[in-house]
Amino acid sequence: MRRFMFVLSAAFALAVFATPADAQLKFGAQLAMATGVSEASALDGTFGLGGRAMVDPPLLPIGGFVSGTYYFPEGDVSYWTGTAAAQLRIPLPMVKPYVLAGWQLRGGEGDTQNGPVVGLGVQLDFMLSLFLEANFEFNEDIAALPDFDNDPIVIKGGILFGGG
Repeated sequence: MRRFMFVLSAAFALAVFATPADAQLKFGAQLAMATGVSEASALDGTFGLGGRAMVDPPLLPIGGFVSGTYYFPEGDVSYWTGTAAAQLRIPLPMVKPYVLAGWQLRGGEGDTQNGPVVGLGVQLDFMLSLFLEANFEFNEDIAALPDFDNDPIVIKGGILFGGG
């Protein structure tokens, strides 16, 4: 009888905490600001707008996302980024601090490069999710400008819909 009650209580607990797979997907929009690059760069202080799709398994310390951002620098300059990253977070019910690491494709003015990105952030989950994060992007050095800082710190914030 004890085994039956244990199995029944375990099945009940699993049923209560079960979440459908569609509740783990979130989609939304983000704003970004590139900073920390050399003041000679057209990207310093530039704002961007983009979208994000996220896999957010409940009660697990991992997640992942893909995002794309288009920036609006001064003058006739074009710049965009595409990111795929994993998150390692503290799985609290409403506030989830996290670290992220991933790979980023960057392009603009006919030149494309890629490189790693790391960051810190926090996600707030209510009826929807809000996030704020700071990313450090590792870009290739420009040989003609050895003192030029082209590794930006990008601040991103946004809203995600979906999930449970």
